[in-house]
Amino acid sequence: MIEFATTLCHEVSEMSPSSISTNSPQLEPPAAGENPRQFLLTNAGADLVGGLKRYDIWGRLGWLEVRRRYQRTVIGPFWATISFAIFVGAFGAVGAGLWHQPVGTFLPFLTAGMMIWLMLSAILTEAGTLFVGANNIFGQTRLNYSMLVYAMIWRNLIVFAHNILFFFALLLLFSPSDVNPNMLLAIPGMLVVILNCVWTTLLLGMFCLRFRDMQQFISSVIQVCLFVTPIFWPPEILTGTERGFIVSLNPLYHLIEIVRRPLLGQIPAMVSYEAALLMTAIGWTITYFVFRSFRKRIAYWA
Repeated sequence: MIEFATTLCHEVSEMSPSSISTNSPQLEPPAAGENPRQFLLTNAGADLVGGLKRYDIWGRLGWLEVRRRYQRTVIGPFWATISFAIFVGAFGAVGAGLWHQPVGTFLPFLTAGMMIWLMLSAILTEAGTLFVGANNIFGQTRLNYSMLVYAMIWRNLIVFAHNILFFFALLLLFSPSDVNPNMLLAIPGMLVVILNCVWTTLLLGMFCLRFRDMQQFISSVIQVCLFVTPIFWPPEILTGTERGFIVSLNPLYHLIEIVRRPLLGQIPAMVSYEAALLMTAIGWTITYFVFRSFRKRIAYWA
């Protein structure tokens, strides 16, 4: 995240004279005599909306970060896809035997769930360091905090887009009959997932900035969630009380389901949509009030 912050600071400083319009006060340098850490340009709502409008900046920053990570490589981000494909192939062969599933059914199921999980886990992990190490940005450039959130999520979506190409190739190879109009439901499902990623990233970013020990705690929780969430194993194998606690009350399961099921040509259960939308409403409400209350302190905590 420190490298990303450095890239952001460098790119914004380079873009300020030309590509950033003069009517964008969020990116103007501090006036003479003004405290450069006085990062109090807009209120919380204007910060979120104003940052989203500057897609020309956070979109470019996310893409440049992907390029930086894979510079001097021939196939770039597809190296992550190759690693993902190797893992899916190895574990898919074992998992199909463990859960007594047909390979042609289990491999697409595993691939769809795993690529969504990789995106979510990467976003949750990086959220803990979102504002940590970004004090150089706050001291040199005036911009909306939310731009850091959008740039980070966009960067992970780019990697997700590379992985989904592998998924479609696998689906056409093993289960072409699953390709049907139900797959279009993955689009609204993905939008709901992104909305949840935004508020989660912003909330965890502020929380971990104030309490630095929480970064390690979140990393540990994410590792546990990987095994208790139905990603490696079908949720149908659990019944009774265990299914209620591990599946039905698992928010990550519902977020994954509203994208995974459509990608497999199926319609998600209505309870998954209801849980995801409820989580979106509650999460955004809490995050907005926390952001509005503590937004002015982010620069000082950093």
